[in-house]
Amino acid sequence: MDLLDRPSMIKMLDENLRKLSELGNADVQRIDKELQRGSDDVEMWFDLGLAYNQSGLQYIDMSLERARLDYLEQHPDMDEGDEAELKVEAAAAYALFEKALSAFDRVLELMPEYYGVQCQKGVVYGNMHRYEEAVQCYLKALEEDEEDYAAAYYLGCAYRDMGDEELAKRYFAMAEELNGGEG
Repeated sequence: MDLLDRPSMIKMLDENLRKLSELGNADVQRIDKELQRGSDDVEMWFDLGLAYNQSGLQYIDMSLERARLDYLEQHPDMDEGDEAELKVEAAAAYALFEKALSAFDRVLELMPEYYGVQCQKGVVYGNMHRYEEAVQCYLKALEEDEEDYAAAYYLGCAYRDMGDEELAKRYFAMAEELNGGEG
């Protein structure tokens, strides 16, 4: 038995999508409220970037669920597993990702050597399918810390997504080695 009927689910998803696109998630709202007091707390700016990135991912997930419900509405005789490839409008998610990048840029203004920010910027660029920019961020992260296995792993992912299997394998192997051989 469904917890909510389809129209109620659609209404709830639409409201949540609106709130996410306008305000971000609860973490964004909490951190942004603190930062409006004029704080230059680098960790808060970093956390804000993480929260905006998470908001963008949540927006995409909810949009996919909304598209799934629309598909099932238009194809009532289809099983849920028989759905065609669902496409969603991701402009609002990309706006949230841009805010994440702005927050990370603020971190770099305040503390250029802040550990982890380049890797996180790369993750956001990857979420936006801007792989060349993601690669540049991961390479900077590895310049800052040649043992950053997360940067090596994500660099492998970016190269894989760009279709460069050779470089992808190289960086996946590097990440595994840096992580003590644990895959």
